[in-house]
Amino acid sequence: MSGELTKKCEEIRKKLIEVVSKNGGHLGPNLGVVELTVCLDEVFDFKEDIVLFDVGHQAYVYKILTDRAEKFDTIRTRKGLSPFLDPNESSYDHFVSGHAGTALPAAVGFAIANPDKKVIVVIGDASISNGHSLEALNYIGYKKLENILVIVNDNEMSIGENIGFISKFLKKVISSGKYQNFREDVKSFINRIKADRVKRTLERLERSIKGYVTPFYALESLGFRFFNVSEGNNIEKLLPMLKKAKDLKGPVILLVKTEKGKGYCFAEENKEKFHGIAPFNIETGNTYKNSISYSEIFGNKILELGKEDENIYTLSAAMIKGTGLYKFSEEFSERCIDTGIAEGFAVTLAAGLAKSEKKPYVCIYSTFIQRAVSQLIHDVSIQNLPVRFIIDRSGIVGEDGKTHNGIYDLSFFLSIQNFTVLCPTTSKELEQALEISKDFNSGPLVIRIPRDSIFDIEDEKPLEIGRWKEIKKGSKNLFIATGTMLKIILEIYDELKNRGIDCTIVSAASVKPLDENYLLNYIKEYDNIFVLEENYVKNSFSTSILEFLNDNGIQKLIHRIALKSAIIPHGKREELLKEEKLKGESLIERIEELIYGRKK
Repeated sequence: MSGELTKKCEEIRKKLIEVVSKNGGHLGPNLGVVELTVCLDEVFDFKEDIVLFDVGHQAYVYKILTDRAEKFDTIRTRKGLSPFLDPNESSYDHFVSGHAGTALPAAVGFAIANPDKKVIVVIGDASISNGHSLEALNYIGYKKLENILVIVNDNEMSIGENIGFISKFLKKVISSGKYQNFREDVKSFINRIKADRVKRTLERLERSIKGYVTPFYALESLGFRFFNVSEGNNIEKLLPMLKKAKDLKGPVILLVKTEKGKGYCFAEENKEKFHGIAPFNIETGNTYKNSISYSEIFGNKILELGKEDENIYTLSAAMIKGTGLYKFSEEFSERCIDTGIAEGFAVTLAAGLAKSEKKPYVCIYSTFIQRAVSQLIHDVSIQNLPVRFIIDRSGIVGEDGKTHNGIYDLSFFLSIQNFTVLCPTTSKELEQALEISKDFNSGPLVIRIPRDSIFDIEDEKPLEIGRWKEIKKGSKNLFIATGTMLKIILEIYDELKNRGIDCTIVSAASVKPLDENYLLNYIKEYDNIFVLEENYVKNSFSTSILEFLNDNGIQKLIHRIALKSAIIPHGKREELLKEEKLKGESLIERIEELIYGRKK
């Protein structure tokens, strides 16, 4: 049996490497859980049991083993398989995934509603430290939900190295294998004893020893049965333990030690790089060269500012490299704080730094700052604290899909009082925004960064808060563009003129506050006014302009060029923008339709 399963694992690994090398994706996490997922398929019934993967980035093997093997080469491509779990894609996917901390809370609901089914949660050793996960564990243990099996995939990493006490705790558990065997022997001996008084005495003695010498007691005192597999990529060790866990009445936690990137030498050697990787050369492990990103511009500039001002602190939630903080963390490790997957904690920690006259920069992806809205309001806005927020991956992100697009943050930042919001339109404006941020003490400040290659304009005027800039001067048609949309509208400027659409193009990096002077004194001269933004259209930049004009008695029709849907699928960023009529010929046709009232 193990020989057949080993062969299956080898075939799956080969397929993973081939497909991800072409499409990009989460290679390292999936290579690490091949044996685990194959053994789960062998022991449990995926059609009957409910299997949940926290985050879902490590569910590629699960997709292959269910009903999607033939389509696996389409993963992360437009209209292909989703990069995460999606109930719309398959009946085997019971819950949408993409963010950390969702599987265990959802498992509670499934377990209560389906008492006759086994609910299996596969969760990483980083995700289990997330607040939502711990809240769910607390409840599961309290209610003693017997049909839940929690499998903790311990590869000692999230995206980067794991952070915090719980990670250290898990390492201690892995090293306590000898005690686990001792404990099972003791329990077997106790169960054979007939005298209740002697049995109770021995049970108390076992609990006392356990409390002093092992970390198991902390979890078992919460109501869990606890086991671990120190060789989680060894089928002969893993399979019998899963069979044992299946037969036990829970709740049960099974800690499985796996190797991230196993089976591909480059992924084993550079686990962080291959956590999530762009298309790469299988023979060398090298990705294909990309242009400079805005995240790199930020990383270089924040390092420069950090050298100038020792009060600058940077914070990220398990995304040091992704947000461009790697150089800063190397140079100023004591001033670069990685909170792990704990965005709300990061925001409130930054508020504490700001109250202590430090200059905190919270660097988080747009999709993940959603998880800290309460802290943004309660801990930052109400106290009007000068916390700087660097919101990376704003706008459409592409292949990671609907759970990762950054198309909500602008809407809620515009709604929260005291926040200043900047959406730089060029790399120079990003650097200028960061320079301004260093001594900005008027309240919280947001600087949004897209997932895009950099763009610049020659002889560009300096960025000013509350002021916009005319880039092209024309008549009749006014285009006010923020963020990436300035680059996009300038790309079609000549073609618009060729089609008889004369226009003024305004660069609007300052989204909050608006350039009230421009709106009051210049907007009336145009027949058609377009506001362009890479954000969901509801409660957006264009909404703010509409409200301002209405409040000041200015009656002008505003054409809103924004995302009409808040759920954007996965695919290449360029093709998604075109599908949403936010780029190229599709945008030109959209503009013509709004001006002339006709569709092509």
